[in-house]
Amino acid sequence: MSRTPGLLFICNSLGIGGAEAHVVSLLNRLDTARFRLNLAYLKPDARLLPQLNVPRLQSVHCMEVGSRIDVGAVRRLAALIDEQQIDLLVCTNNYSMLYGFLARRRARRAVRIIEVFHTTQLHSLKERMQSLLYRHLFARCDLLVFVCRNQMLHWQNEGVRCRRQSVIYNGIDTDHYQDRYSPADKAALRARFGFSADDYLIGLCASFRPEKAHGDLLETLQRLRRTIPHARVLLIGDGAGRAQLEQRIQALGLRGLVGITGFQADVRPFVSACDVMVLTSHAIETFSLSALESMSMAKPLVLSRVGGADEQVEEGINGYLFKPGDIETLARHLGAMADPALRRPMGARAREIARTRFHVTGMVTAFAAEFSSVLAAQREQRSE
Repeated sequence: MSRTPGLLFICNSLGIGGAEAHVVSLLNRLDTARFRLNLAYLKPDARLLPQLNVPRLQSVHCMEVGSRIDVGAVRRLAALIDEQQIDLLVCTNNYSMLYGFLARRRARRAVRIIEVFHTTQLHSLKERMQSLLYRHLFARCDLLVFVCRNQMLHWQNEGVRCRRQSVIYNGIDTDHYQDRYSPADKAALRARFGFSADDYLIGLCASFRPEKAHGDLLETLQRLRRTIPHARVLLIGDGAGRAQLEQRIQALGLRGLVGITGFQADVRPFVSACDVMVLTSHAIETFSLSALESMSMAKPLVLSRVGGADEQVEEGINGYLFKPGDIETLARHLGAMADPALRRPMGARAREIARTRFHVTGMVTAFAAEFSSVLAAQREQRSE
């Protein structure tokens, strides 16, 4: 009887983030009769651990990485590969891939490596220099998975190559992200921020970081108020840039017109209360989970044209796109969305696109097929 193959997922941490949520989603849904599942997270940030269905996994370990290259952590990871009889490493982004290759060199077992790459833009000189090493590692992976087609094309143009590449779109649980809130629920939530049920409420769900460009939406609101006085903004999230955003709200004369929710473990009630959802990012959103969640909750989108935005939004069907920083176009699109007769059918179409194209089941099925393909190639090589 053949042994069930062992998979070890390696990620930087279990902190709040799209790549980390992606790992948790896969581990919670992959067939445990088909794969033995294990998780190693490098740094001791475990905020997403409560969302992980730990009993279905063979093991969960924090590697307690304390430095850029922690030799002790590499040893512990190699020992885990041997103890759990791992056949395949599934690494999330560059840093985890580096540890995967280092641990494989120390382990006694021969394992294959898959890299799931969520990044598109390198922000610093240090990151660009490190990419020279990572390109070498990409080429040695057994499979490189991108999360949207635009991302794959970008890195191919940058000279990134791997013996085998695949695109598997991010997927979400569209049953979980569904608008089941009553008009009374939405009105009560709006009232917490001083908004009425009749206000035109524009939502933005993202951490408060400079590349998310929340200030662009604030400037757009100031402009919209001239023709749509009942326009309001709800910023769903928190982050290091909160104080600066609050100062910007005050400087633009928008006090009382912008609500800030702070960090929310469950964003659904807040998205539900909004009429339209926006992302204003200047840096590349590779393939926004926040946008998919909003679509699943039947919200039309207005997204900056970065990363895979045009693979999520069909112009005039479920939303609109605009060039990053183009406040005039953003204002025009949001002005059009103030009409319920326009935005409601767009929201319904957004829900349908999310349900049929980006459901988590499709994502998990595609990953399982790729894992099995790589493992089959490994078995064939051993039998030669």
